[in-house]
Amino acid sequence: MTVSARPPVADPEITADLVMSLLRAQVPEACQFRLGEPYAGKDAVVWRLGNDWAVRLPRRQLAADRQHTELDWMPHLSQNWRFRAPVPVRVGSPARAYPWRWSIVPWVPGIAMHEVPLSLTGAAELGAALANLHQLAPAHAPRHPRWSHSLLARSARTDDRLGTLARRTEVGPWRLDLPAAQRIYHAGAAQSPVPHRWAHLDMRAHHIMTFDGRFVGLIDWGDSAAADPAVDLGQTLISLPMGAWDAFIVGYGGVDLATFARARAVAVETAATLALSPHPYDRIAGWAGLVALGVAYRAS
Repeated sequence: MTVSARPPVADPEITADLVMSLLRAQVPEACQFRLGEPYAGKDAVVWRLGNDWAVRLPRRQLAADRQHTELDWMPHLSQNWRFRAPVPVRVGSPARAYPWRWSIVPWVPGIAMHEVPLSLTGAAELGAALANLHQLAPAHAPRHPRWSHSLLARSARTDDRLGTLARRTEVGPWRLDLPAAQRIYHAGAAQSPVPHRWAHLDMRAHHIMTFDGRFVGLIDWGDSAAADPAVDLGQTLISLPMGAWDAFIVGYGGVDLATFARARAVAVETAATLALSPHPYDRIAGWAGLVALGVAYRAS
């Protein structure tokens, strides 16, 4: 599961006593399972529950507001999925000590991809999983405040971030080819919009679970919504080693040139955002993605 290097302070504090009080009051049959270790991410705390389950609780209002896809849509959408995901099996109600909905989900086993990379077979399996996920979404499906908007609508923000990144490289070990990065982004933004499909929208390496190089499942669905499927594709490109790109695309079933152009634009946008992060792991991942895209190199 995802563990943030510096998770924000939860409001309210999510303790073992709080979790057990919620279980006793609302899902008493779950109290037969031992409460294990907590995994604190940016948006949620996940407590292991026995061997096969977990309790997922948002840690801030923003995350609670974005649970609509996870709690209300995923149990129906996942009926045709051929991959593992923490789909809620029980949804808890707000209580006096805890103000938001929470859920009990299956525990997705495995190790995050940033610790154990996928093999070529695993990369193809990941592509097939995204193809399985990317089904047409209805007009009333949830939208993400950023990723559900078009590349063109995000272009000013992306240009600003790329410019900031280019200025920072003047004194650092990395060099960004700003015109090349902008060309990739605007080539994708020039493509015609496509109908929105269901998407994960946070395809970072620590949300992709592996076992012996094989793909196991996807976790952390807090950002999932209806969007251009190229968002998932582009985010995944910078999470995978470049040598696995072909296998991933083949597993997905192939993509047309317009989709690949949009995916590369998303990859530039995502990598630039990570490269500006204050956290060393994110910065390294962001620059690695920009290097793989051919728009950056390490000068020293």
